[in-house]
Amino acid sequence: MTNNILDVLTYMFDYLFEEAEQDATHEIDNTELKAHLSDIGFDTMRIDKALSWLEKIATIQDGKIKPFKTTYQGSIRIYTKTEKIKLNAKSRGFLLFMENIGQLNGNQREMIIDQIMLLGDTSISLEDLKWVVMMVLGNSVDGETSTQWLESIVFLDENRTIQ
Repeated sequence: MTNNILDVLTYMFDYLFEEAEQDATHEIDNTELKAHLSDIGFDTMRIDKALSWLEKIATIQDGKIKPFKTTYQGSIRIYTKTEKIKLNAKSRGFLLFMENIGQLNGNQREMIIDQIMLLGDTSISLEDLKWVVMMVLGNSVDGETSTQWLESIVFLDENRTIQ
């Protein structure tokens, strides 16, 4: 089994979603979640990193870490060499597209880039970027985003357009 942080996160979200559909009253705590993830074969170190990754999003959302603020609406993001390695041109274009259609603001973009940089992989695919976008925007307090719309981003066929 591939054992990167994003694999753990995507499995965890699928598992939690399924559990919530089956029994909305049952809340899964971290110990139960860690045990389940470990039982199916995820490395304990990766599980802990994935949970820390999620906690960072929550910390930013709670205002404990001051996020980046853009003051000029028409500004352009200049990516560092390391960020360009992690996010290819297609992925950077997707982030720009999301900003241009008003579904992502500068603060959210920076949170997404920050979370991408925390992932252990050398580069990230567009599909994986979409999962990160969904996770960050789904936990964002910077505006209301439809869950259905977020899911359409992740499961979007690259040959179709976003509605």
